[in-house]
Amino acid sequence: MEPSFYKNNENYPTASVITSYACFGGAIGGGVIGLIMAMLMILECILERVFLQKIVSSIILGALAIPTFALFGFVIGLIPAMLTGCFVAHLQLYRHYNDLLQSAIIGALSTVICALVLMVFSNSAFSFNVVIFMIFAAFIGSVSGYLTGSSVLPNE
Repeated sequence: MEPSFYKNNENYPTASVITSYACFGGAIGGGVIGLIMAMLMILECILERVFLQKIVSSIILGALAIPTFALFGFVIGLIPAMLTGCFVAHLQLYRHYNDLLQSAIIGALSTVICALVLMVFSNSAFSFNVVIFMIFAAFIGSVSGYLTGSSVLPNE
């Protein structure tokens, strides 16, 4: 079995892969952020040992946070997700664990590059908070690249 970057398959759905990454990549990344926020809100209420009513309201707010963050993730993550889709389609990756790992790495790198460009154009100073933000952005980009690849990439 040869690596997928040596393949030149004319039947590879390039346009479909790029479109799917552009449509779903940012939303999946935003949904992951929303899921993390929802779990933190519910965990905070459980650890504070508050009344059941507050826990239920926290669960409802957490459930609403996921689609809200997915919508914001679609808007903010459109360019990194499209870049990831372009690179994945260029390399003709398939739904295989090695190719999904490559998709995750490409997602992390494209997200960090777009975040760095945003930082440069916003004239913000480079600090420890920026490094933490870049690490978090790389994590979200890699998770989004992996999950999007596992759902939209074609089988071999």
